[in-house]
Amino acid sequence: MVKLAKGIRIALKIMAVIIAILVLTTLIVANSSSLQQKLVSMATDALSKELNTEVKIDRIKLNFLNMSANIEGIRLKDQQQRDMLKVKKIWGRIRVLALLKGKILLRRCQVDSIDALLVKPKDEPANYQFLLDATKKDKKSKQQKDSTKHSAFKLELKDAIVNGIHIKYNDDEYELAQALYNHWRGKHTITVHHLKTNWQKQTKKALVGWHLNSGTLTATISDKEKGKARVDIKGLELKSSCDLPRRNFGKPHHGAFDDRHFNLQADLGIDILHIGKDSIRLNLTNGCVKDTIAGIDLTELKSEIAISGKHMTLSNAVVQQVTTRLDIPKADFLLPDKEKGTSLSYHADTIKGHVMLKDISQPFAPALHKFSIPLNLSVNLSGTNDGMLFKDIHVNTADNKLTINAMGLLRNLRDAHKLALHFEVYEMVARPGIKDKIINQFTVKKYMMNQIYAMGVIRYAGSFDILWKKEQFRGLMKTEKGNVNFNFQLDGSTKYLTGKASTDSLKLGELFQVKNLGDIACTAGFKIDYSKSRTALMRREKGGKLPIGNVNADIKKVGYRKIFMKNILANIESDGAIANGDVTLKGSLTDLVLQFSFTNTDEMHKMKIKPKLSFGRNKDKKDKNKKDKDQKK
Repeated sequence: MVKLAKGIRIALKIMAVIIAILVLTTLIVANSSSLQQKLVSMATDALSKELNTEVKIDRIKLNFLNMSANIEGIRLKDQQQRDMLKVKKIWGRIRVLALLKGKILLRRCQVDSIDALLVKPKDEPANYQFLLDATKKDKKSKQQKDSTKHSAFKLELKDAIVNGIHIKYNDDEYELAQALYNHWRGKHTITVHHLKTNWQKQTKKALVGWHLNSGTLTATISDKEKGKARVDIKGLELKSSCDLPRRNFGKPHHGAFDDRHFNLQADLGIDILHIGKDSIRLNLTNGCVKDTIAGIDLTELKSEIAISGKHMTLSNAVVQQVTTRLDIPKADFLLPDKEKGTSLSYHADTIKGHVMLKDISQPFAPALHKFSIPLNLSVNLSGTNDGMLFKDIHVNTADNKLTINAMGLLRNLRDAHKLALHFEVYEMVARPGIKDKIINQFTVKKYMMNQIYAMGVIRYAGSFDILWKKEQFRGLMKTEKGNVNFNFQLDGSTKYLTGKASTDSLKLGELFQVKNLGDIACTAGFKIDYSKSRTALMRREKGGKLPIGNVNADIKKVGYRKIFMKNILANIESDGAIANGDVTLKGSLTDLVLQFSFTNTDEMHKMKIKPKLSFGRNKDKKDKNKKDKDQKK
């Protein structure tokens, strides 16, 4: 964009020179075609000599009565004899009184249809470099400037309109519908309507097309405040698209965010405080960014920004999304440098905010669309273009019924299949009144809610990982009814929840309202089906309210009434409607087996139990006979 701006400035300088020559001659020439033709020749010769290239003008029309001039068909070639600049028409009007004072004051100037070809080879000068060199005049001494200051004409422009600009810079093309300039009471105002450009970027899976439309951009510069400006942008558009459908097409549980299908619209207000050779300071005073399809809705953006070389600093930044607000006191960025081979890196001081998770539901997590519990957040953030580190994470509700202290690490950002998010939870505390409130934020079937209530205060320490189509959870959960160690994972490919859990002492009877059942120490493995299609099929066939899956437990110790039993095996198989299980108490000669079944976890006291004896000797004999038969086969 900087190079594009240079090209525009060059074109404006050339137009100013042409207009200056023509306006000066209006004092001594009339409207005869011969004189105008001579004027064309004079103008083209002067410009060709000044710029050291071929300049052509088709026609010049002068009107001495209203002090205006029309210039048509301007063409300027580069050093390779290519048409570098073509202008269809320039019209200008001057003020007579200003001429008497030695000034050329253009009251209004209008330029129609500009075509520019700007070429910058990799290791060669740009095709417009000769213009930059030609316009760099040797500086006069201070005495020379003072001696000519009062006698030379000065060119001033009060009002200008440029319609229809097309610029080709190497392989990139830019279209500008209209540009307006106004100088009034010491303020220069430039308004640009709809600067457009398109480009393409090849990703691993598709060729993505991008489109930028500046909307209406207005810049105001004061004569008294040099180096400062105000820029307002209304209706900025950034779009991307490809032949592939959105990533969440046919997958309602996936977020709508997809960088191949952007449709961003933005309004921005910027105060430019300083512009140096390789530095800039500005203040983003207001901004909003929205993509209704993806669900991005940033209602407020603010920040003080300072850039020096490859270093950028954000200060007092605010990011507001509907009901979520983040305050960033300071963030430092080291921008990529191809010559030095360095990549992006950044660090932010403690970020604090008030978060409502439903605000990110549409782009990232549809399951959170009802999550309206306000959360307070603080975190230290750092990272590179490949990963992010979250340190000193603290989350809590206003009443502190939920508190979390953790750290996190995000790796392989540039490869979705290798993307890995790891969180280490140092401590999580969930007090009565918040556990069920959190679960009720999700539109899922609620199982074992009575057991969750009965656990009382829950304390957890552990970790979890979010991988490609897989989530893994592990840790120690401490409750008022006992402690549980667990390690399980959700496999997005198979749609099964599998894992293990163990406890040294858990009040199982109190949790499931089974009288006389005391503390239990056991290890259990489980496999639960969470496939919606398979579950729906089973529900249609059998109905039911239970999870579908199985549990195998090795009970080291359990109390029933005043009896303590050891070395018990328990198995449960559930088809969603009925859970059938058995408990085997091993003996030296005889095993006691209790077969049971139930249909509702909230009514375990109603389970049906059927005792059965299994004699160890007969069992051993049957096993031996089976083994002999297998060997003969």
